[in-house]
Amino acid sequence: MTQHLRSIRLVPFFFATLTLPLTLAQSKDSFVAYKNADEVPQTAMALWANYDPAFEPLNIRVVKEWASDKVVTRYITFTVGTFNGVESRVAAYYSFPQTEGLHPGFVWCHGGGQRAERKRGIYFAKQGYATIDLNWLGRPLEDDVEVNTDWGAVDPSQGPRFYAKALRSGWKRNLQPDDYTIDRVTSPRNTNWFLLVLAARRAITVLERQPEVDSDRLGCTGFSMGGMVTALAAIDPRLKAVVPMVGGTGFKYQDFPGIAGSSIRPHFKNLELYQASIDASAYWPYVKCPVLFLSSSNDFHSTFERIYQSMALLPHADWRVSTNLHQNHGPGPEQWVLLNLWFERYLKGGRDTVPETPTTQLSIHGNQATLKIHPESVDSLLEVETYYSYDPNSRTRFWRQAETTLSDEHYHATLPVKDGLPLYAFAICRYRLKQARELEQGVAETMVINTKQHVIMPDKLQLQQLEKISDTDCTFENFELGLRDWSSRNQRSITTYKFQDPGLDRTNDKKLVIRMHGQGKKWSLRIRTSSKFLDRSKNQGDFVYQVGVEGQGIQTVIIHRKDFVGPEDKTLEWAKIETFTLTLIDLSTGEAIKLYPDMAASYFEEIALVD
Repeated sequence: MTQHLRSIRLVPFFFATLTLPLTLAQSKDSFVAYKNADEVPQTAMALWANYDPAFEPLNIRVVKEWASDKVVTRYITFTVGTFNGVESRVAAYYSFPQTEGLHPGFVWCHGGGQRAERKRGIYFAKQGYATIDLNWLGRPLEDDVEVNTDWGAVDPSQGPRFYAKALRSGWKRNLQPDDYTIDRVTSPRNTNWFLLVLAARRAITVLERQPEVDSDRLGCTGFSMGGMVTALAAIDPRLKAVVPMVGGTGFKYQDFPGIAGSSIRPHFKNLELYQASIDASAYWPYVKCPVLFLSSSNDFHSTFERIYQSMALLPHADWRVSTNLHQNHGPGPEQWVLLNLWFERYLKGGRDTVPETPTTQLSIHGNQATLKIHPESVDSLLEVETYYSYDPNSRTRFWRQAETTLSDEHYHATLPVKDGLPLYAFAICRYRLKQARELEQGVAETMVINTKQHVIMPDKLQLQQLEKISDTDCTFENFELGLRDWSSRNQRSITTYKFQDPGLDRTNDKKLVIRMHGQGKKWSLRIRTSSKFLDRSKNQGDFVYQVGVEGQGIQTVIIHRKDFVGPEDKTLEWAKIETFTLTLIDLSTGEAIKLYPDMAASYFEEIALVD
């Protein structure tokens, strides 16, 4: 790749005469610090009412530039604001197509522990977009560039592990004042989120002022913590579409039903003010642009019910949800491709529309519920899958798949209803793309659109009933249906939540039996379990087990609970396994075998819990 190095230079911009917003200081700082509690805005809209993200000079500096394959990428820094007398500057990659005409653009906000990525901007520039990829955390980007994000006298980072100039030891969640906050009283402007949203909205200003960009076609997207930033920035009227990913839900202060202490509520200290001014639930009612929410069915950050609670707050119906099944914090290709399609539709005005959210009806008759699904775009529809659970902990629940049939131009599934237990149900509709789409990583041939979720809550919640619905079948997995109940991040290790299926007999007198095909080779079978997101009484920590296997034909591995190695003085309990991960190593090569999406049955015959 040919690289063109430019010296640091100031990019000039011309500013129209603007009226000074009420909250902007007449002095050096961007904001006048609140000194009294009665000055502090009490709602999200009051917090941002007088803020103009275009008022202050951006002072954009280009640090370095690359040009190749009709794409230009610039390493830039720009001013977010001045706080406590010191300028705050954020680094970013600005990438755009080197072609004629004005291009749509969007801001990308990375997740916690992550950083901006130059290759991401190049990929989207080849799709016809100009992008600003914020490096808000300040992690190093280029080996030969020292200039980076410098928040100055404030610190919305995650501490010195990631940000060399960190002023605190870690992430600040509350609204309390300290030596590094804007205000000296409890205030939403003291949260990290406020500063990160300032950076995102200033980045929108950077983008709209570039000569290559059509300022009427702008969007915003972000991953995890960046998804939360996207949700809060989505009130910006310049945005025509947003895509929060695995982050951006409201209601983080709400416990799961019947599970005390399952939220992060205690961290907020001033709960009412946080709820009204910073929690995403205070923002979604004012978001006017179309919203695509991409996530995972077991996401720890954007938990499943909270996604739908958040979308229900929108003042319009132009939203979609798509989740990767049996996965935590990881959209799959069927989700990633929707990011492209969403921005093509709303920023490019493309003809290919994303199917509408399928309409559904849930009815209950005695101890059975029936979910009816009416998909859109039936010409490209491949299949409809229905999932249900009784577990209120959406981070760790196992989603059972129900048989779904077609009749009278709609799909339907019958779901058992259990006394004293909630019922959670939804369906996904899988559609064929007109043609395979190359993603930044991998290829997509299909896309998935979720229905809305239905929740039936009993008058009296009795979670102990979960322990009374186990089936008699001891088989944990026979792979006859492939890996439909599993997921994978690397196509080698496979993970399932099936130990959280209340239908499985998980009593501790059971042994785990794994029957696998020896194939005349020497193998290392490795198992990892985790309990991180179970409720506190069930979090037993992480355990591992490893054994050598060799021989021809079927080889049987019998594993007792005590064989797992975990925290000192603890023995694994089957019912307290959240995720169960299998890896198979070929010892002749030292490499893990590719099991996902369809090779597991070639190596494993059966997994069972037996007496």
